[in-house]
Amino acid sequence: MLEEIAEQPEALRRTIEAERGKVERLGAFLRARGINLIVLVARGSSDNAALFGRYLLEVATGIPVSLSAPSVHTLYGARLNLRHALVVGVSQSGEGEDINRVLENARAGGAYTVGITNEAKSAMVSLVDETLLMHGGRERSVAATKTFTGQILHFHMLAAALADGRAEHTNFAAIPEMAARALELRPAVEEIVERYVFMENCVVVGRGLLYANAYEMALKLMETCYVVAERFSSADFLHGPLAMVERHFPVILFAPPGVTLESTRTLLARLKELRADTLVITGDDEAAGACTRALKLPADINEFLAPIPYIIPAQLFAALLASAKGLDPDAPRSLSKVTRTL
Repeated sequence: MLEEIAEQPEALRRTIEAERGKVERLGAFLRARGINLIVLVARGSSDNAALFGRYLLEVATGIPVSLSAPSVHTLYGARLNLRHALVVGVSQSGEGEDINRVLENARAGGAYTVGITNEAKSAMVSLVDETLLMHGGRERSVAATKTFTGQILHFHMLAAALADGRAEHTNFAAIPEMAARALELRPAVEEIVERYVFMENCVVVGRGLLYANAYEMALKLMETCYVVAERFSSADFLHGPLAMVERHFPVILFAPPGVTLESTRTLLARLKELRADTLVITGDDEAAGACTRALKLPADINEFLAPIPYIIPAQLFAALLASAKGLDPDAPRSLSKVTRTL
């Protein structure tokens, strides 16, 4: 897991080089097709990447985006009218039976289908109209790292292509270098995790474009460290879940510069009053100063480009915490690399 976390900057560079032209052509084709709905279908970490994709695509393109419920297709047998829709399946392996069933049904319902996968010879590739590949090499870790960021990158490229230069903050070419800078936080993370060895429960908070990061970090903590990790937006957390916070309760927050920062600062002030144990991943000095501990990233990483560099210290935290707890992050109990569900 640690090796594959470290491979991410180069994996991201290769993916941009190999896929950028294809994604730009796809964007031009889809604009001409006049799509008015985008549906994303995924499970696990891929579903967390799709959650980011929903925010970015809606903000950048103005096209409504829905996250598919695979059981609507696999258990209830619904047949949807998806003419003028783009349906994107997201799967590391390309072998998820429920994801592929949705893609088959969507194509039959008139949708144009795209698969985002790491496996060029997977079943998904034979089912979709177009495939977008990640070029990070085979992922051996059960806990997804470089495939998660590869999926996020494809949503950056797809949003930029569909927006055709009309959207701000689509400079995804800068992301590999940002990822490399994020890896420099490993010594700081190694020091911090020692303070969380006995953590059994926590909350992870993110909002807007970083909401998906909260889901992904919580998943990593659950599957590699066996920590019960709930995830919330900063807005939702104040609407009730705040009641469970007491002295020294651990709350981990993503706080990039941008429009969501003010609400995160408000939550941080309340958590400080409650004497919670707070760890923030941020580029903002005020947010860092309001927390028990902070992992500081460069202030010039705006929230549109933050999801990939901000998830890297979270991945390091999960892998290193697992080791500090005496666990093997590469062999989480009860899990396998490919999960097949219907």
